[in-house]
Amino acid sequence: MARGNNGTRRPKPNLLITGTPGTGKSTTASALAEATNLRYICVGDLVKEKNLHDGWDNEFGCHIINEDLVCDELEDVMVEGGNIVDYHGCDFFPQRWFDRVVVLRTENSILYDRLTNRGYSGTKLSNNLECELYQILLEEACDSYEEEIVTALQITISKVKEAAKQGETMLAKTVFPTGLLVLRSFSSVASKTLLKVGDVLRETRVFSSEDVKAYAEVSHDWNPLHFDPESARKAGFENRLVHGMLVSSMFPRIISAHFPGAVYVSQSLHFRSPVYLGDEILGLVQATALRETKNKYIVKFSTKCFKNHNELVVIDGEATAILPNLEMLQNLKSIVIGADGPRSPKDGSSATPLGMLKEIEQGRNNTKLLTNGSPVAA
Repeated sequence: MARGNNGTRRPKPNLLITGTPGTGKSTTASALAEATNLRYICVGDLVKEKNLHDGWDNEFGCHIINEDLVCDELEDVMVEGGNIVDYHGCDFFPQRWFDRVVVLRTENSILYDRLTNRGYSGTKLSNNLECELYQILLEEACDSYEEEIVTALQITISKVKEAAKQGETMLAKTVFPTGLLVLRSFSSVASKTLLKVGDVLRETRVFSSEDVKAYAEVSHDWNPLHFDPESARKAGFENRLVHGMLVSSMFPRIISAHFPGAVYVSQSLHFRSPVYLGDEILGLVQATALRETKNKYIVKFSTKCFKNHNELVVIDGEATAILPNLEMLQNLKSIVIGADGPRSPKDGSSATPLGMLKEIEQGRNNTKLLTNGSPVAA
């Protein structure tokens, strides 16, 4: 028996699958519905079938949804329970409807290809890319629902259908003792580990030609050094350059991924070495100072990006952010801190420059910490 957020009970849970268009909502939601015998509701299709809109938006090429009509149409089936709702927005649904909200994420390079293949262009394309880049829908979900029911699934190189199959398997057999269906395969569940001075958050990324193109679409920076290999070589570079500001966007992305609702206040940047297409970049964000003010936290971070097996600094600087709290969300793909320093769960090899990360070990419940401070079984 699932319990709604208003304390009422229903026989089966309701799930919301949301995210930017192109992140795989329909594929994932329909597969999960089939695996769990829950009802699949695509709000976009419902709007068209039932005329739950206020006309057509020519600029964005879509119907102008009437949110009140949609909520009225869905009220009875949502009270009944047993639904998986698929839509690219979430802030207008009643909070009491859902037992779990899953926000699908993907890399902008992949998203760019999917959206252009759908015929997106101009404002419609750039707005959706910006929405994903700045995690607008994840922030919207965290603002609209209780933190413990919101999870995020990062879709990267893996195909959406493979992620959906993993979700089917886990969903079919993963149930809380209370009867609430849980998406463990999607989980980035909030931990109770608090950020401390010295803690390090990290992420690795390889910038592709599609990433550069997507960034240029948003920034309008079409410098030929980013697109023409010959121009880059004539200017003294080995290959096409990745925009420096695109690389530096790793810093706010790392912080906001662990602290939804974080407000970036300042960022100083020093560009030390060029980043080329195909370079694997390690981004590190280390808390250096924090103070509480008016129920929020002002945190200063040291920010660095490395390449060449994490030996060459390409960007460094400092950032300041206002965090709503110090509780860090788990990142299940983070590097594990072990006795010989940080290592990748995949190959166990050293993954961080000497001295940049301290080993983080705490005796809380006999757990070791991920580099972002989240506990993992020792």
